[in-house]
Amino acid sequence: MAEPHTRPLATSGVRGAVAHGDPEPDVQAVLGQAVMRLAQASGCPRVAAFGKRADGSAFTLAASAEATGPHEPDPELIDAVERLHRPADLGAPGFPAELGERAARAGFSAAASLGEDGAPVLLAGGPLDPPGGVRPATLAALGAAAARLAPPLQAARAAARLAALGEETRRLDALASLGELVSEIVHEVRNPLVAVKTFMQLLPDRADDPEFRTQFLEVVGEEVRRIERLLEVVLEQARPESSAAGAGAGVEPEPVLESVARLLTHRAQERGVTLAVEASAPAMVPMNSDALHQVVLNLALNALDATPEGGHVRLVAVEAEGATRIACDDEGPGIPPELRDRVFEPFFSTKRDRPGGLGLAIARRMVIESGGSIAVEARPGGGTRIALAWPRRA
Repeated sequence: MAEPHTRPLATSGVRGAVAHGDPEPDVQAVLGQAVMRLAQASGCPRVAAFGKRADGSAFTLAASAEATGPHEPDPELIDAVERLHRPADLGAPGFPAELGERAARAGFSAAASLGEDGAPVLLAGGPLDPPGGVRPATLAALGAAAARLAPPLQAARAAARLAALGEETRRLDALASLGELVSEIVHEVRNPLVAVKTFMQLLPDRADDPEFRTQFLEVVGEEVRRIERLLEVVLEQARPESSAAGAGAGVEPEPVLESVARLLTHRAQERGVTLAVEASAPAMVPMNSDALHQVVLNLALNALDATPEGGHVRLVAVEAEGATRIACDDEGPGIPPELRDRVFEPFFSTKRDRPGGLGLAIARRMVIESGGSIAVEARPGGGTRIALAWPRRA
């Protein structure tokens, strides 16, 4: 028998085995090695692992060299194999005869499922295993391969579901923050529009005034750019990203803190709260600008909600003790020590009259993914401090 070799894996996702998209590299490697070991253990020259896409079409995940050919995977055959409780002879009574004949034309006579519905399937065949006369040793080899493969594939599927859930919660959190900012965005867009409208009304009477034209171009240009920046903020909130994605050399914290403060100025004024930025941190934060903006925005919104009228909220960035540190200080009632870890749990709230959300849970995950830490501390003088820290890069 020729030495079995596995063909390159297909580039489409396994239905259920991984999330939508390509199989994870470790899953590809596991299936490829399993096909090779099964061909050696069973003596079957034709061995393949097949899967199905979300649209129901079938494709080859891994196959021995002898199993490559003109035959496309049969979705109906894969469906039937998925329902098998144990390795089966596809030519034996009990398996649909038509499907068994189609498998035989493709060179396969035995098959095994790799787990629950949606998992890949293994098929094998060769001259020593005719349909209806598959050797017990071949069925035993299929069973052993399926037993070895099921746990890692199930773990991969579970990890994919968690990853998909994480993406969905990031999206929901961004949309929730966007909803809270609608009034601020409307207010901030109205201000530059009023300035532009005023200059447009004056333009017919002062069109011949060079000084007015120069001032007009400067003011209108700046106000239009201001609106563009505000629209970018809206897009950033509706387009959540991983804290690590595109981090590169990182981002300077001060411009991000200043941007959040400008965005929340109107809300702070309505609540009678002073919102200030204090920054002296030349070191970079190892996140992309969008991610750090989302984190700081969540902290600032919570701080403004907690601080009574006449109070102060501070966004601070410093470099100290070998780390870049960002803190959000409020002058609210504070958080009891026994609840300081729980505030990062999804939907947990220290306010009985208001349900919690996902903001702090998302912020914590994004900071930790970027190599930082986040903690709730008692603020000197009363209130709460949420402290972020990233060790200085070597």
